Amino acid sequence: MKKTLVAAAVVAALATSAFAEITFGAWLRVLAAPVASNGDDTVVAMRNSWGYGARTARLNVNAVSEDGNAGFAMGIYNDASMSLTAGDEAQMWVKPVEQVKVSVGKYDNNTLRGDLCYGSWNWMRCAQNTTGEGFIMSGNGETGLMVEVTPIDALYIQAMLPIAPNGSGDAVQLAEDAYKEARGGFAYTIDGIGKLKAQYIGNGDDRTVEAEFDLTAVDGLYVCAGVVANIWDDAKPEDATTKIAVGASYQINDALKVSASGVYQMYDDVDADIVVGAGVDYALADGLNAVADVRALIPTEDYEGENAAKGDPTVSFMVGLQKNVSSNGYIGVAFQGVTNGGSFSNDAVDGTEDNFAWAIPVAVSVYF
Repeated sequence: MKKTLVAAAVVAALATSAFAEITFGAWLRVLAAPVASNGDDTVVAMRNSWGYGARTARLNVNAVSEDGNAGFAMGIYNDASMSLTAGDEAQMWVKPVEQVKVSVGKYDNNTLRGDLCYGSWNWMRCAQNTTGEGFIMSGNGETGLMVEVTPIDALYIQAMLPIAPNGSGDAVQLAEDAYKEARGGFAYTIDGIGKLKAQYIGNGDDRTVEAEFDLTAVDGLYVCAGVVANIWDDAKPEDATTKIAVGASYQINDALKVSASGVYQMYDDVDADIVVGAGVDYALADGLNAVADVRALIPTEDYEGENAAKGDPTVSFMVGLQKNVSSNGYIGVAFQGVTNGGSFSNDAVDGTEDNFAWAIPVAVSVYF
């Protein structure tokens, strides 16, 4: 018995010395609509805000060494359908020197991503005219080898080479093909003013360039503006896409916050559309909050793309209430609608023809 206790103590001591901290966390939000309509039929729906399924359980694991120079991150996700997935990341990292971090694996790295999340982004998103995470610049969810460098406090540099792991079922990668998928970017913080960001994303013979400036000089005010340009090869210049976006949120006082966004999307030399939106958050009392927004996709030409408006503008709106529960969650209820045959959350409620679709979702969110 004494030997067993000694062995257990040794294992515990080794584990403590190997890792200063192993943490477990989770964040979940599911919307269940007990009544909704696609314009023809009364339906029910249950989805994440971002669609796909209903993720009702998850576990994120992060480990960091005692000196902060080594670690890993992973996730385990469980949907209500009882499908178990590996989550958004499975990566390990080391810092050979303080300013350099080298990692390998599958990433969910959003250091350079530009977000403007308000209103229906946190409820049932309208597929045609929602902007939120990745409002301007996109995050890095690739698999491969990444290097992050912080030569000075104000400057962050990221570079990555996508590499498919052996045994993943993918064909053997040629080096020339892999390097065509390489990506890199930077963020520079201007003290007291804001942050300048840009990145290059390879996609074979096609490339994407993203640039953004975030203004934070005024207390409570966040303003972002930028451009995304997809540069295709000479064989298909008609598919070149440019997005110009600007957005802002302003915490007017402790209770009231307003947000607004505008995006101009050009699909080729002629076809384009405009996406505009505005929202408001208001703290009522005792953890009770009101939220509302309205958004519109306005075609400037007769574009027939997947999320394009069908001739007339596609307008979505929502108004809701949510109540904080404990310090780790909330519950809410809202009314949401979308015109012109639009759809919610990747077809959670898919509008038919040119009809008006609507839903009354109950939102449940927990975080640990």
